[in-house]
Amino acid sequence: MQNNRYHRQMLVKEFGEESQQILSTKHVVLIGGGGLGSHSADLLTRIGIGFISIIDNDVVDITNLHRTSLFTEEDVGNPKAMVLQQKLHTVNSDVQVTGIRRVVINENIEALVRGADVILDGTDSMQLRFLINDVSIKRDIPWVYAGVCDTVGMAMGIVPKKTPCLQCISQDIPEQSTAETPVFGSLPATTAAIQCNETIKLLLGRPLAGLIIYDVWNQCFETMNIKRNPDCPVCAKARWKVL
Repeated sequence: MQNNRYHRQMLVKEFGEESQQILSTKHVVLIGGGGLGSHSADLLTRIGIGFISIIDNDVVDITNLHRTSLFTEEDVGNPKAMVLQQKLHTVNSDVQVTGIRRVVINENIEALVRGADVILDGTDSMQLRFLINDVSIKRDIPWVYAGVCDTVGMAMGIVPKKTPCLQCISQDIPEQSTAETPVFGSLPATTAAIQCNETIKLLLGRPLAGLIIYDVWNQCFETMNIKRNPDCPVCAKARWKVL
């Protein structure tokens, strides 16, 4: 590990050299490599996570470009996961980034997340998020939810059996009102930064903030300390919602 690369980061009193060493051993599985996921993958690569797997079956579309920083017009039509693997290797060759072009479904998700220290949500589907939540609880793998819509981003770290799960907080997540989600261009970058901060704290065993909600247009920031539902069918009773 090139410590001089992370020198300014290790000067942060809440972080330090030991934390940097810990992150270099960790494996993050990111499901979804679009506007939100590509920003999170970029940040975690630069921060120095040791191993990052990016799972996405989609290709770069021209409509992705207003809310991403890594994709260019030349990438349109190419698989997101493979483009990210190639570009992030040039960002930080110390980090092992693996692109996986695959649709994540009930039958393969357990194999895809095997060995992960944390799962990151880069999706735009509540159904897929509930599937991630199920496998997280079943396999005892923490995950970090994140979502963007219009000008509002949300993020929350979820630790099985310790924090509320997605099912516990589902009533606090607004329903998507249109088939195509409206997203203000700067929102995924802001939300990804929040998601990555919670990911790092989770990997280092630091306290998490709860459900974080940020409106980039009105500059409103809110943190909700939601309690775990002792009767939650998923995290309390292991009755999977989707898996």
